[in-house]
Amino acid sequence: MTIRVFIAIEINSEIKNELSEYLSTLKRTGADVKWVSPENIHLTLKFIGYIEKESLINLNKVISDAASNIEPFSISIGNIGAFPSLNKPRVVFVCVQERGNNLFKIYERLDEGVEPLGIKKESKKYVGHITLGRVKSQKNISKLKNTLNSGTECYFGREKVTSLSLIQSRLTPTGPLYTRLNNFILN
Repeated sequence: MTIRVFIAIEINSEIKNELSEYLSTLKRTGADVKWVSPENIHLTLKFIGYIEKESLINLNKVISDAASNIEPFSISIGNIGAFPSLNKPRVVFVCVQERGNNLFKIYERLDEGVEPLGIKKESKKYVGHITLGRVKSQKNISKLKNTLNSGTECYFGREKVTSLSLIQSRLTPTGPLYTRLNNFILN
C-alpha cells in the first residue's frame, strides 16, 4: 500500500493567524486561486510523493539523520513572492529567511538521503518558502498582482525550528488532509 507524504517544518498558530489575515486580503481580489487552508500552512522541506508503507522505516531514518547535529534555529517569515515572478504569478508564497544555512543543510541531507529510496533529487535550487496559493486562471489577475506588489515587504513573525515532521497528505475534493506521522527533534 502506498501513502502520499512530505517532510516539513510546522508553523506555530500565531504566525498561521497572521498569514490567515493576509490571505483574507488576497482572497478579496477575486482572483481564481486555490488558497491554502490556514490550518495546512507549513514550510515544505522535501515533497516525497507516493511511497510504499514498508519504506517508511527507511524514510524515518533519513529524516532522523538529517535532523541530527543541527541545533534548533530561527527563521523569519515575511515578504511576499511568486513563482515564476510577481508579474506572472502561478504560485503565491511568503518568503522564509534565516541567518545561517541550516535549512539548506537539512534540505541537502534529505535530498541525498532519499535518493537510495528511489526518490529523485531536485533539479532546482532550494528556495525556502511557504505556499499560500496556486493560480488557476487569469481571472482578476491584475487585482491580485497589484495586491501582491503592494505587500511585498511585510513581516509575519519568527519561528523557532526545533523539529522536522513527516506528514501524510490525503487528497480530497475539498482539499488535502494532513496527518503528522512522525516528529524528529533537532540535535
